[in-house]
Amino acid sequence: MTRHWLCGNAGIPQPHQSDTSGCVLHVVGEFLFQKSRFALDQKGCRVGFSAAMSNRTVRKKSKASKSRRRTAVRRQERTPFIESENELRTNKAWWQAVVANPFMGVTVLGKTQHFTAANSTFQSMVGYTEDELKKLTPLDITPAGDREANRVVLKELQRGKRQHYELTKRLQRKDGEVIWVQLYVFGIPDQGAVGMTVNITEKMRAENALQVARAELARSAHVSRMGAMTASIAHEINQPLAAIVANASAGLRWMERTPPHLNEIRESFEQIGQEGRRAAEVIDSIRSMFKSKELAHVSVDLNQLIREVLALLEGSIQKHGIAMHTELDDALVSVTGNRVQLQQVLFNLLTNAIEAMESVTNRRMLVRSELGNGEVKVTVEDSGSGIDPKDIDKIFSSFFTTKVEGMGMGLSICRSIVESHGGSLSALRGHTQGAAFQFTLPIGLSDTDAS
Repeated sequence: MTRHWLCGNAGIPQPHQSDTSGCVLHVVGEFLFQKSRFALDQKGCRVGFSAAMSNRTVRKKSKASKSRRRTAVRRQERTPFIESENELRTNKAWWQAVVANPFMGVTVLGKTQHFTAANSTFQSMVGYTEDELKKLTPLDITPAGDREANRVVLKELQRGKRQHYELTKRLQRKDGEVIWVQLYVFGIPDQGAVGMTVNITEKMRAENALQVARAELARSAHVSRMGAMTASIAHEINQPLAAIVANASAGLRWMERTPPHLNEIRESFEQIGQEGRRAAEVIDSIRSMFKSKELAHVSVDLNQLIREVLALLEGSIQKHGIAMHTELDDALVSVTGNRVQLQQVLFNLLTNAIEAMESVTNRRMLVRSELGNGEVKVTVEDSGSGIDPKDIDKIFSSFFTTKVEGMGMGLSICRSIVESHGGSLSALRGHTQGAAFQFTLPIGLSDTDAS
């Protein structure tokens, strides 16, 4: 059976000829024609496409091409999703590493302030498992004396009054041990809060040991100075006192004579008077050492001074677990006085309040400033053991103290300073418990009056 083929690229059918040098091909069998897309001449060269290529083959090629295009489109559409999925996996790995860190405890609180999640670091820090923590709130693992301060900030966070807070506080482990932590908390609207906790127990122990050493050193220096001052006072007063005793003894001897030597007795009495006046002058000179007439008096913002003294005592307030509150009158005007002395008064009153609460668990302190009746009033109130009514009139006396290691000079000095500024210092009972100390200073006091 003879078929016509395309010769080369001419596309012109060629008839069968007798010679074999042309483009006539000897094709063996109908099967070879149906299956072959190309034909070879006698020299083995490809000569062209079959002119009788079936439509079926064309349709198969078209279908395969469409399938490849659809596959390419689907692959292109999936590419962003694959990239996002890879990014999510990477971010998840990062956050898992953050939560699993061995240095910082990470906790999550729900709307009811109960723990909903805690990493292994926090669990190890407090000794509770995650299931146990889910039944607790932060207040449940806070020592009783510290709960009030924590309750305040948690309520403010829950009510949206603040978005975050930082707190140095104590936690009580499951085994009863108390540890110090630095806490950072931020709220999640309508969800709860996330807390990050760092254990600073060793740091606080070192700082407390350093504070104790400093306090002991300061006390030793203070005692040394007081000893030197006492020796100086004793030496200065001892001489006129000795002279008084000697003259009194001499006068008695002259009186025992018969008849009494009145002139000698009179002379003895005169010398006793002179030595008494000399002793008074010595005491006046010692008192003048404690007066500050030469100290400068300037305009003092008491609210700012209160904040500065509270900053100085912040470590001690936190150490004792005291809930600190301030009510400072924004309309307060400045007073004229010596800034260092007024700072000394505030420091002494606040320190006394802190020490007065050592025997109680519910420790609260309030500092209030207010303006009225031509004077500024400052109140320091604590929730300590209070003042015995029989001692209320004695506490401002020199050398009177209810402390085991007290010297009884602090409140006496405070009253002297306040009175030298034209004001007054008094002690009152607290509203519910404890005691309140209140001092007033006049407004617009001139430098001359203040001195």
